[in-house]
Amino acid sequence: MTVRVICDRGVTHEIVRHRMASYTQESTRYCNYSAGKFGGEITIIKPCFWNSDNEADKKKYEIWGKAMNEAEKAYLELINLGASPQEARSVLPNSLKTEIVMTMNLREWRHFFKLRTSNAAHPQMREIARPLLDEFKKQIPVIFDDILY
Repeated sequence: MTVRVICDRGVTHEIVRHRMASYTQESTRYCNYSAGKFGGEITIIKPCFWNSDNEADKKKYEIWGKAMNEAEKAYLELINLGASPQEARSVLPNSLKTEIVMTMNLREWRHFFKLRTSNAAHPQMREIARPLLDEFKKQIPVIFDDILY
């Protein structure tokens, strides 16, 4: 089965650890985010774990936001100075939005869901894996109904 996921690059680094799968991912080597197709900017994914109203989370989000702005600024400056996308990508953050197409057989999907929906999984991975598992349960309940989170 094949799915297309939009998430941050940090999450895709975990996804591609599943070796019994096939992947196609947006390339930071060839994508020039300063070009019109990308709106002349990088797109980032906001972490799901700094979303409360407490002061500590607000401060963490503020620091993260500043880092994202600086990364975008550095990337665009490097491109403007003649760096190629593959050279400029070295300053891109893990929070950079990416698209990945994943193909796995049913046995590997079961393994993926058992690992990636558990409470021990990264919060942003659970944010993707749990709704995906719910959809798989609707499509093929006999294969996936026993996997709980």
